[in-house]
Amino acid sequence: MPGSIWEVLHRQKDIQYSSRIAIHITRQQQTHRLRHVVSQLVRYLPDDVRKSDSVRELAGYGCVTQMHVVRLLAPRLENENHTKDMDFTPSGIRMRREAGYEATMRALVQAPWQGDSDPIEGVILHESMPDLAIAAE
Repeated sequence: MPGSIWEVLHRQKDIQYSSRIAIHITRQQQTHRLRHVVSQLVRYLPDDVRKSDSVRELAGYGCVTQMHVVRLLAPRLENENHTKDMDFTPSGIRMRREAGYEATMRALVQAPWQGDSDPIEGVILHESMPDLAIAAE
């Protein structure tokens, strides 16, 4: 029979943490896109209007910075269960740290931030998928 209660609980944790991060990233993307829009709109104003104190203050909400966020999705570790967010044993911490390091190194080699991106976007999200195989100890 596919799926035990433990597998369901494990998947529930994955979804819980992934959803929370996705909401924060989406909010940052929306905020920074609007800041880029403000910067673009100010360029369309005549110089005399743009130099007024009130417009300069409002233009201060603009931004042209771009941030590339590489979201590392944690691989499933050998013998990991639904208590993974509470496992602070030395071996649990070591395995998670090593898996995170490997995921980070893969992302650095891929360097997705070097690709083309829309200049109006302030936060560009790159997903780094974990290996499908369960990471061994």
